[in-house]
Amino acid sequence: MKYLLQLLLAALLLAGCAEKKSPLDAEARDSGMRAAAALVAVDHTDTLSMERAVMDAKAKQSVYALKRDSAAVRAFDDAFRSYLKEKDRPLYNSIFPEDKK
Repeated sequence: MKYLLQLLLAALLLAGCAEKKSPLDAEARDSGMRAAAALVAVDHTDTLSMERAVMDAKAKQSVYALKRDSAAVRAFDDAFRSYLKEKDRPLYNSIFPEDKK
């Protein structure tokens, strides 16, 4: 599971640092929050369900990457991280260990 979480982290970091807004920003933020909420809701001892939730989140984010909308990818990533950081700090720290602020 840790490998998949690190894979998600790497993919999210590769999303790019777009400064501009996208017409899909609101949709991407909502999707990121819902993906994070689904991850938080999973029993953390059920590693298969955790892996599935991580892969579902990555699939939802990839919709914006496939549209080559780096601003929407960043919006998804920001919302995903913010939700996790607020709702489940230990999970956030295990997925994003470099950002223990």
